Amino acid sequence: MAATGDTPRKLWEHPSPQSTRMGLFKSKIEKSKGVKFSNYDALYQWSIQNRSAFWGNVWEELPLIHEGNYTSIVDESAPIQTNPDWFSGVRINFAENILFSTPSYADAKAGVRSIAGKEDSKIAIHEVVESNFQPPKNYTWGELRQQVGLYTQALKAAGVRRGDRVAVVTGNNINCLLLFLATTALGALVSTTSSDTGTKGILDRLTQVEPILLFMDDAAVYKSQIVDLRDKMTEVVNGMHAISGFKGAVALPRLRGQPRDITSVPRTQPLKDFLSKAPSNKLEFVRVGFRDPFMIVYSSGTTGQPKCIVHSTGGVLINIVKEAILHRDMNTNSVMLQYTTTGWIMYLTSVASLLTGSKVILYDGSPFAPDASFLIRLAGEQRVTHFGISPRYLQELRKQKIQPRKIADLSNLYIVSSTGMVLADSLFEWFYDEGFPSHAHLGNISGGTDIAACFAMDNPLSPLYVGGCQGGGLGVPIAVYEQVDEGLEGVDGKALPDGESGELVATAAFPSTPVTFWGKDGPKKYFNAYYAKFNSKSACFTHLLSLF
Repeated sequence: MAATGDTPRKLWEHPSPQSTRMGLFKSKIEKSKGVKFSNYDALYQWSIQNRSAFWGNVWEELPLIHEGNYTSIVDESAPIQTNPDWFSGVRINFAENILFSTPSYADAKAGVRSIAGKEDSKIAIHEVVESNFQPPKNYTWGELRQQVGLYTQALKAAGVRRGDRVAVVTGNNINCLLLFLATTALGALVSTTSSDTGTKGILDRLTQVEPILLFMDDAAVYKSQIVDLRDKMTEVVNGMHAISGFKGAVALPRLRGQPRDITSVPRTQPLKDFLSKAPSNKLEFVRVGFRDPFMIVYSSGTTGQPKCIVHSTGGVLINIVKEAILHRDMNTNSVMLQYTTTGWIMYLTSVASLLTGSKVILYDGSPFAPDASFLIRLAGEQRVTHFGISPRYLQELRKQKIQPRKIADLSNLYIVSSTGMVLADSLFEWFYDEGFPSHAHLGNISGGTDIAACFAMDNPLSPLYVGGCQGGGLGVPIAVYEQVDEGLEGVDGKALPDGESGELVATAAFPSTPVTFWGKDGPKKYFNAYYAKFNSKSACFTHLLSLF
């Protein structure tokens, strides 16, 4: 509902925007560059018009552990279709940056790492399974590093090397996280799929990426039921018989200490046996090029086989620090609860939050079991600061007349991010009028699988009004083009004025643009998916929206 005339109702404003990490970053750029940004939009425009300067400042102000000096940040004249290199000469590892911190840019540049903010005794993970099928469990940073080291050495003993693919089909649990980090530690590519995906859907993905190993839960938990997955595991393993490099599967016990008998499942060993082959639990990290791949994610597959989208190590890491620290003010005291499956790109958001030293809650199961208020109570008990959900979840809370601020202590809640579908104006108003505490920032975001980032998202410098997103993501140049018929190619894209609805395009390269598509004819499919529609130097991501 508009407040007056066509002006939307203002819902929220940060009490001290200049004290946020984005505010401090803005002030530092203003001082060093001799510019002045009157508001967030001015900062955003500068960031997309001066991409090398912007991303160079992010690189120095929010340092990542790496080695080597970059010869250039990016060739800003290179069209996005050419997929230009970023930070050429830098070598970096995803897992190393998750598990360790770095005191300064000088230390980061020298590859020096620290455990500051990630001390051995500090809790890194709180694991929760719906309906109390197993007790919640905490994992400290010391335990996380030790376990990742063990899994890394077991993978290495099994023959996993840089560039290999490792497939993980699980719920949102500790084993998936350990395998994610151990795989990327070795410079191999990780692929995660939710265990509730059907056999055909799993095989449509894995037969394209041809993993060397498959890790799969022996059961799934959802809606207060335990589902035996051993028959599905058998079907998946049998369906991978034609993959020449496939060495077999490892069964993961979904419930701690309760592994299921998998003797009838072909080419499959228990996790305990797999880990027993590790000669030690020594951590080691293979640093790779900035744009070298570390992860494969998948499109929905609604129009055929899922597209296997390859994401780059450095591109995702630098975007993580930009979004988590600048846009969301995450730090070593933050607590993240992102409701997600391992098959959704938001799983990466959950894992990536560890980079900041935040505590992450891994929740596996239905968000509505045993009842729709469970996640709210969990957020209160764990003093969650960053809560990620979907519009459907908010709709269900409203439908059931659940008022989160009345059933849990949400005094620590800093931001609630919503994505996955359009967030209705009425839900914006319900959020503040009835649902959540007034100090919480509602962040409506748009982006996703294709770019492992946000095109548009929240920021602490702008007031929040009813409807839409607060603005573009820093350093990500976007525009809206006139919509064209499906299947057309080589169209001269027509940019639309603000306020008109059309197709979202990225008008220039940014670090987390995907590297390629994996599999047969991957580069060709990649070009056709993003660049064939418009003649102009833009990538089309098929979202429909308008800019204001």
